[in-house]
Amino acid sequence: MKNKVDNWEPTDEQNVGIISSVYEFIKGELSELQEVTECPDSFIYEFIGRIQHEWHSESCHSLTRNHKKNDN
Repeated sequence: MKNKVDNWEPTDEQNVGIISSVYEFIKGELSELQEVTECPDSFIYEFIGRIQHEWHSESCHSLTRNHKKNDN
């Protein structure tokens, strides 16, 4: 299973569909966060980094998500 995950690439349809939509949504939400809080770009950058860290393949969050997927 790990090899399958390591080699995963989105389809063209996924790239122009859900991936682009989520990307634009996240950018909009971050812009709103910055507008409301008047935080600097450096805060947004660090904030994204903390979220990104949760999706690292060896993080507790990622391991838990994958364990739940395998249980279903």
